[in-house]
Amino acid sequence: MNFDVIVIGAGAVGGSVAFQMAEAGLKVALLDRQFPGAGTSKATQAGIGVYPKKPEANLLINMKGAELYPQLVARLGRDVELSLTGVLNIAMTDDAMVKMRGFVAKQRETPGYQADILTGDEARAMEPALSHEVVGAAFCPLDGSVNSLLYVQALARGVLRHGGQVLPWTEVHAIAPLADHVWSVATSRGPLEAAWVVNCAGIHARRIGSLIGIEIPIDPNRGHVLVTEAIPPLIGRRISGPTLIRQTAHGNLLLGQSEEMVGHDQDVSLSALTAQAVVARRILPSLDRVKVLRSFIGFRPWPPDGLPILGEVPGAPGFLVAVGHSGVTWSPAAGRLLTELVTSVPPSLPMKPYSLARFSKAAAEARPASTAPAKG
Repeated sequence: MNFDVIVIGAGAVGGSVAFQMAEAGLKVALLDRQFPGAGTSKATQAGIGVYPKKPEANLLINMKGAELYPQLVARLGRDVELSLTGVLNIAMTDDAMVKMRGFVAKQRETPGYQADILTGDEARAMEPALSHEVVGAAFCPLDGSVNSLLYVQALARGVLRHGGQVLPWTEVHAIAPLADHVWSVATSRGPLEAAWVVNCAGIHARRIGSLIGIEIPIDPNRGHVLVTEAIPPLIGRRISGPTLIRQTAHGNLLLGQSEEMVGHDQDVSLSALTAQAVVARRILPSLDRVKVLRSFIGFRPWPPDGLPILGEVPGAPGFLVAVGHSGVTWSPAAGRLLTELVTSVPPSLPMKPYSLARFSKAAAEARPASTAPAKG
């Protein structure tokens, strides 16, 4: 089967890329080794997180993602529980408050960034359930959350609505350049061809890159989350700081913020869960009356410098990459930027900071240009 674009990985980033390219009139195939949302998208708090991103390139792409969310969701035409009520980043000590003030001052150097420093009492006026241990906070109105599973499913349906194909349970075995500006992709469903291939495979992006002889420095970063029973509204926005706390549209609380470089180890760490529960209880004392129903782990695709890897791979014209941590946040921007690239529209943001070429020459270099197709 022939396509204009083959997108590998049907999570938040891959779905957004595929949807926006299909929306632009391109013939798109969206592939996933399991099904849309089966990877990181099903095991995340799904925060739209702008506040903590370091300037300037990382902050810019996450700000762009948050900015584009409302219009993207409107075009999807489905309720994905999008909430842009901001984040309250709390400090539990005076030292943490001093560091927060310095951090926010630095963040404000990036045009468009917004955050207000609050006293503990001002933070509790916004969120009365907060403990009196909270000495202050920074409120960033740019943040929010989304139901990542509903979001990913809406993106896949949008691809279908615009004439594309969604191919779940499709394993990619090989990728090779052909003549006449075409890539061949060998899959468990048979051979596919396209002028453009986009690697949005998340924690599996390294393997997909290896199929054309390139090194994509992405490793899995494990995080733990606790899920409570549904309760009446306790907080009106995400709480960040020593841990992350979010209340879903259905009343359940999601608690947790752990980062562990343990490869693909899927074992649950009781100590990590306990630590998150203890600090969450310090932040919201009323949690001592709330039951925990379950926990889960998820794996974030972690680049060495924290920046997304986004754009065309040097030495492999027509082969694109879109992968990195916080994909839920910057996914609308990834879809916009790569669609602009493929359709020769000037980019909404400078792309150079996100290029794979920022890593070592050995990591960024693909096969000799003579074996790679020209742009289609």
